[in-house]
Amino acid sequence: MNTVGMSQEEARRLRVLEDYKILDTQDESDFDEITKLASEICNTPISLISFIDSNRQWFKSTYGISIKETPRNVSFCAHAIEGDSLFVVENATEDDRFKNFSLVTGDPNIVFYAGIPLTDKDGYSMGALCVIDNKTKKLTEFQSNALQTLGRQVVRLLELRKLNHQLQLRNKILDTNYKNLERFSHVITHDIKSPLNNILSLTELLEEQLNEHLKDDVKIYIDYIKEASFKLKDYIEATLSTYKEGSSSIKEKEFFSLENIVKNCDKLLNPTQEYDIRLNSTIEIFNYKSYFEQILLNLISNAIKYNDKPKVIITIDIEIVEDYCYLSVKDNGMGIEQDKIDHIFDMFNTLDKVDRFNNKGTGIGLSTVKNLVERIEGKISVASTVGEGTVFTIKFKP
Repeated sequence: MNTVGMSQEEARRLRVLEDYKILDTQDESDFDEITKLASEICNTPISLISFIDSNRQWFKSTYGISIKETPRNVSFCAHAIEGDSLFVVENATEDDRFKNFSLVTGDPNIVFYAGIPLTDKDGYSMGALCVIDNKTKKLTEFQSNALQTLGRQVVRLLELRKLNHQLQLRNKILDTNYKNLERFSHVITHDIKSPLNNILSLTELLEEQLNEHLKDDVKIYIDYIKEASFKLKDYIEATLSTYKEGSSSIKEKEFFSLENIVKNCDKLLNPTQEYDIRLNSTIEIFNYKSYFEQILLNLISNAIKYNDKPKVIITIDIEIVEDYCYLSVKDNGMGIEQDKIDHIFDMFNTLDKVDRFNNKGTGIGLSTVKNLVERIEGKISVASTVGEGTVFTIKFKP
């Protein structure tokens, strides 16, 4: 979807329409029954459910006509969505706005048109339910009210379709989470058993020294306990929070600024401003804000931790190419070996590297990022050069 040159409001409307995933879908009887009923109630030969795309009007359901779409510039419904009430043209052949339209001068020879905008809960009109006749007429009050009621029913159907799609996506996420939690249980019984045994052994040693003054070797034991305990705590909590988050509720997309998210990450990860975190460009995004917050928090955090340069430089860029956004996070850090890139998003896979704070990773962060990118219906890729740095790029619909 190319939104260059559009008003912000129209660009937003198109993003909302796209989010309903209705364009170019197959016929559905629920919609067809409404157009048939609309024609019967209003006593017109034609009824349509149209959606106004950037350069066309596409028909989800047609009654009395077989076309599936027309150019937007000959669309009556494009005029209907500019208002919030029933839009009526009693005689298009005498209306300067429409009399030269090909749909008026030629087949289907539109004379009368009445359309009710299909408006979502946030006030964005996606299209219209309309009735059409090839002769002049006036709707009765009953017919006008019935057409508006049917229009609201179309919107309810759209909301149900959207909810169903979200539930299918949620089920897919739950299935993925279940499988990862199964793997996590396996890790607990094997890989984490060793740190637990260390804790138990060190505790026993500590107990033997209870009646003694703390000596240097005892202090070392205490430090070992702390290190193992914190590692285990971080390991478990990070994994469980990743796969519990979002499992019980359905999120809604919203409009938000990338700049605000980066600023919040900077405040959290760079309180003393010792790192150079740059945002070269920003746009308004229509997507799941909380997921983007977590994605950028993880990527920026990794870019800081796995950086061996005296000055950490992180550059964040976003650009729109054709119908997609490309969000990149670039650093000047250690880089990743080519033979390890294919596995960096695998759960619990680590690169066996010590970060700038002398800690080893858990193999959870990038797996989390990939999981979240899939939730925004995007794809993530990585390019890296050892000693020079890494670039993570996320491709998604704006």
